[in-house]
Amino acid sequence: MKGSILAGAGMLAAMAALATGCSTGNGGNNLAARDTTVEYYRVFDIKTEAPAETVAKAASNGINRNVKDAQVATPAGVQVTELPGHFKIADPTPAAPGTAVDKGPSCDGASWTAKAAPKVHGSDNMNLVACLFPYKSGYHLDMYAVFTKPEGGWLAWPRRVGGMVLGTPEKFTESTMMDLVRAIREGTGANVTLVEAKPNLAGTPWLEPGKNGSAQASTAAPATPAAATAAPGTPPAR
Repeated sequence: MKGSILAGAGMLAAMAALATGCSTGNGGNNLAARDTTVEYYRVFDIKTEAPAETVAKAASNGINRNVKDAQVATPAGVQVTELPGHFKIADPTPAAPGTAVDKGPSCDGASWTAKAAPKVHGSDNMNLVACLFPYKSGYHLDMYAVFTKPEGGWLAWPRRVGGMVLGTPEKFTESTMMDLVRAIREGTGANVTLVEAKPNLAGTPWLEPGKNGSAQASTAAPATPAAATAAPGTPPAR
């Protein structure tokens, strides 16, 4: 009887500890549910003399490896500039009350754009934007992703297990961005280097084969004589 009483007291103590959220020394609550906003930002320099249509086709193949409902566009009349362009983050301040705010950056001046809002396990409100900005030596590929994900709470452990089985939104975002770069590099023979990354990107994963392999990668057309014989510093054929 005495053992049963002690066991019951121990169980009550454990339940009380859980009820208080297992508070840490800094007053935090490990069981408190919260939503965290995650942002990814990647800029690559792509040096190639491949025709613009070939580069755009390779980029479209790359985004389609992971995102099947991306809105892809190739704006007409885009000028090749001396220096590469850069996307601009939308400013929600001027929006009138009750008006929808554009999600993600704008791609003004880009020769190819892709926007998508994929439904990814473990995340909410994911938005992906990719822009190809032509300049005299090739292109800059700007990519941006933002999503929210639930953390903490009673479902923290099941979410962790689900992430190990189904993958995480971080892994999906990284795979999508790297497959896009790989497709352009493999489809055009471009020389690709990283310009900027947030979070930091270790190594050179865009030079490694992706999970989709290279079956879809070969979209390059034979170089035109003008592209093959262009003098150094001359704009690539468009």
